[in-house]
Amino acid sequence: MSDLEEGEIFHAEVAGSGNFAIYLVEGKVYASDNICTHGAATLSEDGYVEKFNVICSWHDGAFDIRTGEPAALPCMVALKTYPVEVKNDEVFLTI
Repeated sequence: MSDLEEGEIFHAEVAGSGNFAIYLVEGKVYASDNICTHGAATLSEDGYVEKFNVICSWHDGAFDIRTGEPAALPCMVALKTYPVEVKNDEVFLTI
C-alpha cells in the first residue's frame, strides 16, 4: 500500500486474471477493471481521479470508484469493481 498515492491510479496486472486499476481515496483502497467500458482507454494511463470518480480522459465519462456505476456520460455500462483487503501494507483483490 505504500506504493499508492492519494488520488492517483495504480496499474496492477495479475497473470491470467487481468489488468486492474487501484485507487487510494480518503485513505481507503478501491479496485476496478483498468479498461473503460465506453472505449478502450486504459484508466491507469488515460484517466484521473476527482473525489470518488475516475474520469476517462478520452470522452470525459466517469465512474464511481466505490461501485463502478457510471457517474457521467457517455459512460453507461458499469465498470467492474473488486473487493479489496489490505494486510501488512499489501493490497489483495478478490477476483
